[in-house]
Amino acid sequence: MANISKYFEEGASIDYTPASAVYSGNLVNLGSVSGFTPRDVGASELGALRLTGVIRAPYVGGYANVGDNIWWDANGTPYGGSADGACTRSAPDGDWWVGTLVKAAAATDATCDVALNKVNPNLPAWPNRTHVATAVDLNTWVAATHNGKVIHVTKDADEDTTITFPIGVAGMEAIIVNDEEDGKLLLQVDWNGSETCEGNLTIAATKLANLTKTTGKRGDYLHLVCTTAAGIWRCQEKRGTWVSSA
Repeated sequence: MANISKYFEEGASIDYTPASAVYSGNLVNLGSVSGFTPRDVGASELGALRLTGVIRAPYVGGYANVGDNIWWDANGTPYGGSADGACTRSAPDGDWWVGTLVKAAAATDATCDVALNKVNPNLPAWPNRTHVATAVDLNTWVAATHNGKVIHVTKDADEDTTITFPIGVAGMEAIIVNDEEDGKLLLQVDWNGSETCEGNLTIAATKLANLTKTTGKRGDYLHLVCTTAAGIWRCQEKRGTWVSSA
């Protein structure tokens, strides 16, 4: 695993006894949180892991905002470097959640500054869900593939992207996330036939929910659950300016 170049800010730590030796400057997956090794820890020896503070970690590159969630990709390649693991803004590529950015990242950044295990209340990470990605219209969504998943949407070249729902079944659920740069994507959610949406977002039958290019930001999302067999969907949570089509 790639070494972390710097540890900027000290924070809380816990005892840690690894089965195998862990070198200084590495990230460790503890299941629900990430740990950072401030010094070498031998196999079966008592050491410590930092759970909070700010690290500067290898980064695959890519535009990201302050507060965006960052993941560790064991197969990732730091921008301009060699494959040895790196942080990524892409949840579908990540092996586990690390924390949130404290400084915006650019397309060609080889490192990123991350607050370990820092939660952004306005931008959930959903670390215990399965994350999938699409850059094209999603017209073949099926329950076995997408139900209960977090669907990260980018764009295909300069095209806009539409997520088309199947016939609603009570309990069906999805989280649709704009994973494109700010102001770059018109993202549409299209319900089946006469189905509607209520709750935090009201969409009438035959209408679409639109996140426009002018207002859309990376990380805007809809958390949708089908509440009845009649195909009534409820918006549980949302971020961003979503409006009904005309």
